[in-house]
Amino acid sequence: MARILIVGAGVSGCAAAYTLASGGVDVILIEKAGRIGGRVRTYGCKAVEKCRNCGVCLTAGMWDKVMSHPNIQIYTWSDILDVKGRPGDFSVNILNVNDRSEQQLDGVDAILISTGFDSLPDVFPAHLHIESTKGLMTGTALEELMLDRTRTSLFDEEPKSVAFIQCLGSRDKNEGGLYCSRVCCSYSTRAAKMIRSYYPECEIVFFYMELQNVESGDFYAGLRELGVEFINCRPSKIGETGIEYDDSSEGVKQKDFDLVILSDGIRASIDNSRLAEICRLRQDKDGFLQSVGVDPGIYVCGCARAPMKIDEAYTDAVTVACKILNCEANTR
Repeated sequence: MARILIVGAGVSGCAAAYTLASGGVDVILIEKAGRIGGRVRTYGCKAVEKCRNCGVCLTAGMWDKVMSHPNIQIYTWSDILDVKGRPGDFSVNILNVNDRSEQQLDGVDAILISTGFDSLPDVFPAHLHIESTKGLMTGTALEELMLDRTRTSLFDEEPKSVAFIQCLGSRDKNEGGLYCSRVCCSYSTRAAKMIRSYYPECEIVFFYMELQNVESGDFYAGLRELGVEFINCRPSKIGETGIEYDDSSEGVKQKDFDLVILSDGIRASIDNSRLAEICRLRQDKDGFLQSVGVDPGIYVCGCARAPMKIDEAYTDAVTVACKILNCEANTR
């Protein structure tokens, strides 16, 4: 039986692990955190009256299936230290991050890196001067609120006005990269619909640089019909008197909001440079990982290789897992 090591047990790592294990492969799944599932386990479903296709439901039951599969061996609190050998016969050293003990895994046929991404750091972007953090939260924090919401309440206090500031951490070379994170428009606009359903009188405004397609058809027209306003600019300041921004026709304006949500995007993991060296991978200009060669023996999937939505990361992981299964079948 082939033996595959997967590094990272988020949605892509778990999807790949289950696909490989179901294909008759012996899977070793290692995860730095104390449980599998990664960031998506803190994300809330965006459905109200109907499914919003946010991707969270794709993971329903996944963690139990992975943990109970007889072909999957899981190491939590673990990280990869070194890789030696060649495809079909890798020797991998892993580290227990708690007690710092090391373990060597021999006879590994292939390695899949699915370590995900980093979100916005604690230091906010230089272009956005923040004088007050009152009523300020990131999109990641909003996801956790949506996970814990009740039937009648989303926030502790009903907001009269909410602003979303898009593209935080993206579209700026000084903030991690010029690329689009691909996820911010999706989760923030679906969150806006949820806020509208809980608080019908709440004013909702988006400050954006550009908008990505979220669903087929004119998705944003539907939001405008709900009274959501879109202002095409990047605010310069969040102060005691509200958000300061440049209106193309009226010059600099200020507007006060009860709640300001910074839609944080996807950044390449800080570990990627180390993993590239250990696993003989390359990094693209934005820091994401790429396999080298036609049949490298070391693969990359999910947000370790590019910004992806939940459904995209899931599909990418299954695709790469099937590629590994085919490669292993051809070598036997």
